[in-house]
Amino acid sequence: MSVQSEKNFRINGDLTAAEDLTVDCAFEGSINVPGHHLTMAPGSQVRAAVSAQTVTVQGTFEGQIEAEDLHVGPGAALNATVIAKKLAIQDGALFNGSVNTERARAAGQVARRRAAQRADVPAGS
Repeated sequence: MSVQSEKNFRINGDLTAAEDLTVDCAFEGSINVPGHHLTMAPGSQVRAAVSAQTVTVQGTFEGQIEAEDLHVGPGAALNATVIAKKLAIQDGALFNGSVNTERARAAGQVARRRAAQRADVPAGS
């Protein structure tokens, strides 16, 4: 599946697909492609929360990416929070943001769950 457009075309919203997806336009919102590959083509401008098995960025991206594998191609520009098991950044790419491994995400979930449990315990117990 491919989301392509002429220049100055912008999509706002939530996009979910059950197949590989290529975005070749301006997109703002969320993209969920569980178990599949999301490609942001050269020239694309994406501002979103993204979740996919594999993400390849060749354009401009701002937001959050959660993936097993993230590939950042030459000429790509990212300003992102990334949660990924594997990260590859090629020469010529720009990256600004934070990277967490899956282990860090799991530890954060455990810490939040424990904090919530402590908040539920009455004082003096």
